[in-house]
Amino acid sequence: MRYFRCGRGFSLDWARPVFVAAWLLAGICTPALAAESDGLILDEAFDTGIKPTQTQAKAKAETKPADNGSFYQRHLANKFALKLSQQIYSQLSRHTTDSGVEKQPTVEDNRLNINIKYQNPFAAGWNLQASAQAKVYWPGDYEYGNETASIDMEGRVENLEARLNELYLTKNFAKHTFKLGRQTIVWGETEGNSILDTLNTTEFRDLSIIEIEDARLNQWFLVWDYFHNDSQRLSTFVNFEPQFNPAFRTNSPAYTQRLTARDAPDDKQRVEFGSRWQLTVEHSDLALMAAYLYENSLSFDYDALKPFQLQANDNAYWLLGASANRAIGKLLLKLDLAFSHGALAAITVPGGGFFSPPRRPSSVRGEQVGLSAGFEYALSNEQSLSVSVLARSFPWLETSLSPDQRNNTDDLFGTWLMRYSHSFSNGDWVFSSTMNGTINGDRTLASGMLSYSFDDHWSLSTQVIGTWAEKSNILANRINSFAILDQDLRLGFTLTYSH
Repeated sequence: MRYFRCGRGFSLDWARPVFVAAWLLAGICTPALAAESDGLILDEAFDTGIKPTQTQAKAKAETKPADNGSFYQRHLANKFALKLSQQIYSQLSRHTTDSGVEKQPTVEDNRLNINIKYQNPFAAGWNLQASAQAKVYWPGDYEYGNETASIDMEGRVENLEARLNELYLTKNFAKHTFKLGRQTIVWGETEGNSILDTLNTTEFRDLSIIEIEDARLNQWFLVWDYFHNDSQRLSTFVNFEPQFNPAFRTNSPAYTQRLTARDAPDDKQRVEFGSRWQLTVEHSDLALMAAYLYENSLSFDYDALKPFQLQANDNAYWLLGASANRAIGKLLLKLDLAFSHGALAAITVPGGGFFSPPRRPSSVRGEQVGLSAGFEYALSNEQSLSVSVLARSFPWLETSLSPDQRNNTDDLFGTWLMRYSHSFSNGDWVFSSTMNGTINGDRTLASGMLSYSFDDHWSLSTQVIGTWAEKSNILANRINSFAILDQDLRLGFTLTYSH
């Protein structure tokens, strides 16, 4: 089976606003303004995690390319980064989950990952960046022979799957930067667990990816950054075609067979936009932001006319946020605050039909407040520790419900995250550990990874992942999508070549 998906279905309607924005950008970049200029995330593994200052970022973007040389030297030589990795992950534990599912030891992942990144400052003030990935599924991998639907900009031929991640063009002026194309935008200070990190969708396809930095999916953005000075920056974005979090892949570790079919969202035109103002002072960053967004996860409601099919619904809401950090010696404190007007809260309502349960899940719009707070601490030059907590609440939900509606949301809900890293033997060996879960305790994940670098190109890593989850309470309409992972123990090996 051969297919390639661009956006929703095969329509290229999403491209119209992109072409319009490109035309506007081209009009902005006239020779008169050009004279003013001085000059993938494929997997997040290419990202060092070090944030450059505004001055450093601007200086890097304004680097002038060499004007001489052949086409190969100017546009191809030393412009690519390549990463190949062979990955094998297995579930080792023979057990029965709390929800009653019997598990047997089995290989889950057996695949070759190919990641490529391209970056070319092809003219003064201009830069083109692209990244892509491909996966070859070998026998034993749950994706082998499993031709499931693709996500945005992903195609598949037999057991070869490819995806375009980044593709964006950057133009820099003295105080302005424009970026157009597929990219990621990250808001918030508490990396990996921020209440404000909602601009990009995510896909946790399997347990070989457990960090949100590795699970983000790129989307089509136009971004305008205005640098008032070295301490103030205003960033504005427009998302031309917001996507939604994809469902779990068939036969993946977290996949469960659905008893009810689910409709796909409609193809109406959607647009997201927002702005973020940042102030940098000594030892601290402060930011205020506002945005009109669609929730990344679709909601599904019963339809009286289709008793065995759930209707997919999107939800638009307004986000107001603030973030700050403070460096105190080796300690970095972080705080994010958010107010969401029109966010969806989970409730239950009467079944209302012969084929419906006595009470069925539904949702209602409400006002949500949330915060994420944490710290990073450099224990030494080789060791670091980070801890964060994210909490949400609908404080005024109960008073807005009708008599037949019941709140199905905890008064306070959210997640916690802890990360530890230790490098030794001059960085040849690295041990890292991740633990995360929900603050109400219905799921927990613990992971440990040990990696060794043979040289500048070759490395080998092994990872152990344990997961625990409570079973779903069907009578209370409280579904735990991670119940299938209860008491699982996974062991994985990855051999990587980078160039």
